Amino acid sequence: MIRALLGAVLIGSVFLIVANAVGRYLLLTPIIWAEEILGYVLVWMVYLGAVLVTWEAGHLRMDLLSRGLKGLAGIFVNGLAALAFLGVGAVIVYQSFLAIPEFTHSSQVAELPMNLVHTVVPIAFVIIIFIILFRIKTYLAGDSKSDLSSSIESQNGDRE
Repeated sequence: MIRALLGAVLIGSVFLIVANAVGRYLLLTPIIWAEEILGYVLVWMVYLGAVLVTWEAGHLRMDLLSRGLKGLAGIFVNGLAALAFLGVGAVIVYQSFLAIPEFTHSSQVAELPMNLVHTVVPIAFVIIIFIILFRIKTYLAGDSKSDLSSSIESQNGDRE
């Protein structure tokens, strides 16, 4: 779903860029809010892309140590990494909930409420936290490269 949303937003952004270029250079009437909106759309795409990368276990990892460790030591190191990931996400969500209500102003041209623009941060990190909690068993096992979609498909295949 997030992949489809990101694709639709990207296609919409391309159309907005083309419409703005046509308006600016052919009709001499640019869409004055287009560049500002495109900047905010880019930020949303980055955060939602981070959710997608977490879903597919595509984050870069320093896994030399965790791959080499087996047994209890490997579980400890992988668990510590998962806890760090969860802790950082929790701090970001907490700080976002403190900071976002203070954004009472609107953007200059499009007049978007800035607290609405910044809500992507806690939304993305809450989803990331749930994804990590869902895969905590695979993280503890050190299997960080198997994505959730293949994991879910294999579980569904086992039930049939």
